[in-house]
Amino acid sequence: MSRPEPRFSVAACVIVGAILGVILGSVHLAPGPAEALERLPSVLHLHSDLSTGDFSLERLTAMAEQQNIGALLLTENFLLRIEYGLPPFRALTRAIRSERSVLDLGIDRYLERVRQARAANPRVLIVPGVEVLPHYYWTGSPLALDMTVHATQKNLLVFGLDEAALRALPVAGNKFAGFGSSSVLDALPAVLVVPGVYMLVRTRRGLRRVGRAVVVVTRRRWVAGAALCGVAVLAVVRGWPFAEGAYSPYRDLGLAPHQDVIDYVDHRGGLTVWSFPEARDAGERWVGPVKVSWQTPPHPDDLMRAARYTGFGAVYEDTTRVDRPGESWDRLLGEFAAGDRSRPAWAVGESGFHGFTAGKTLGKIRTVFLVEDRTERAVLDALRRGRFYAVEQEADGELTLAEFALRAGGGVAISGDFARAAEATPIEIAIAVEAAAGTAGPREMRVTLVRNGAVVRVWVGPPPFRTVYRDVFDGAPSFYRLDVRGPGHLLSNPIFVRRS
Repeated sequence: MSRPEPRFSVAACVIVGAILGVILGSVHLAPGPAEALERLPSVLHLHSDLSTGDFSLERLTAMAEQQNIGALLLTENFLLRIEYGLPPFRALTRAIRSERSVLDLGIDRYLERVRQARAANPRVLIVPGVEVLPHYYWTGSPLALDMTVHATQKNLLVFGLDEAALRALPVAGNKFAGFGSSSVLDALPAVLVVPGVYMLVRTRRGLRRVGRAVVVVTRRRWVAGAALCGVAVLAVVRGWPFAEGAYSPYRDLGLAPHQDVIDYVDHRGGLTVWSFPEARDAGERWVGPVKVSWQTPPHPDDLMRAARYTGFGAVYEDTTRVDRPGESWDRLLGEFAAGDRSRPAWAVGESGFHGFTAGKTLGKIRTVFLVEDRTERAVLDALRRGRFYAVEQEADGELTLAEFALRAGGGVAISGDFARAAEATPIEIAIAVEAAAGTAGPREMRVTLVRNGAVVRVWVGPPPFRTVYRDVFDGAPSFYRLDVRGPGHLLSNPIFVRRS
């Protein structure tokens, strides 16, 4: 994948809605026929110059409009701050690396800038979100001349929170958790002001020979007193307000910080998306004689270990495996279909756009939402319910999912819907894939229908492609999804079926 150059933080939604059903003959289907919904091409995960991006919000909306992109799901960096301090007085000795972020700008100002950009170009919807780094940790030591910071790219994208909820996000560097043992150690050097002031104000008498005479002189310990006072003031300045974060950056805490962020967002009605779970980020830099490395290995297994998040980056500018038939995503969907997991996880197209470096373009990776109207509420509802598909463009073409619907008993279910059917109920799955307008001549594509993690049918041919796949429900929990490749890549979200 063509990622922005490594940063010490980058990049991040949980499903909270229940899927409703209506009784239609022997089949219970979620409401909302696809015909009543509008396709809204969108870019999910991008940054403006409010954080680490190159372009203003107004420039981004202008570029989006030129490419027929209807919505931008903005993910400005919430807090870009990595620090290291020597024990035991870490605040006093810490070194900090930071970049522009939402907390630096102010959450209220960030949301106001989004409102201004919306008003300036109402034809492109901006949905404000943030990219968060729940936790990072250090190994090694500067005394050993070798140290590594881990998991700085193990990020989550967060949408749908209000200003108050954003302010208290339990993520690395957002020190809101109150006071603890580290607060005491950080504040302890401040007591040096007492002996420092004592040395400055206390006079000491002594004798000094001046020629043949001996005189009495008074002295103060200016240097020592000023040094102690200076250390005390520095401790207050560097440690204030002496609050500590939820998690120490000096221990590997596993997945707990990420799950805590997911649950925090979920409880407040927001949505969480795992960012680039199969991307790798590594590098090193010398700071004097000390080698400082950063490392974030691919972490697709975390999708199985975590729960209650909304989705994950499945289509982006890199080779991915998690979306292949029978891999992690299908196992996760199977657990949900069987009732062993409370939430599914939807596959999103994730851009990660900062600017035109490394061959990046704004609209190459898109998430196409099926929405009732072009509003923030409608987009977030579609994201929550899985009513969208992910698509990667190629230079000479883009695929469009014109139809993916399950029909049985007179009802219709689309991506993200849940159908309930009696055993032996006939099922029809209508599939239509087209090439977007402007796509260069016919090109062969491969349309794969996946049921319960197994490939049940593959069609090969040029777009436009239409077919109806017929099946009979065997009574076991099931799901169907599409994977289409060439030109580009299109990935649908699943339709579930359970016994009524």
